[in-house]
Amino acid sequence: MFQYDVFLHSHDLFWFITLILFALVLVFLKSGLIKPAKALQMILRFLYILVFGTGLVLIAMNLWWGSIVKGVLAFWLIYVMEMISTRMSKKELTPWTSFILWIQFFVSFAAVIYFGYFI
Repeated sequence: MFQYDVFLHSHDLFWFITLILFALVLVFLKSGLIKPAKALQMILRFLYILVFGTGLVLIAMNLWWGSIVKGVLAFWLIYVMEMISTRMSKKELTPWTSFILWIQFFVSFAAVIYFGYFI
């Protein structure tokens, strides 16, 4: 049980740091600070790997349908976060794609929170 708690708390911490860095990347890109945003994007991608890795370990430790669904939803959330930051950095984010990606972000974020804490 101790190992599960360690992975659970580290997974939560990695998610928290990931969301903060995601917001910082977007702020830097909006303000035109491209070099710091690129550096933070690389750190953010490393955190995606840590989140994904600890999530896989948690799924393996607690093999249950809710864990698998949450894992798929979290993977979708990571994908949407990467699409938003990458398209914003390449200036390929049109108003329509921005709207669609942000809707996907909020829906997947709400679903991940619901499956992570309430199921």
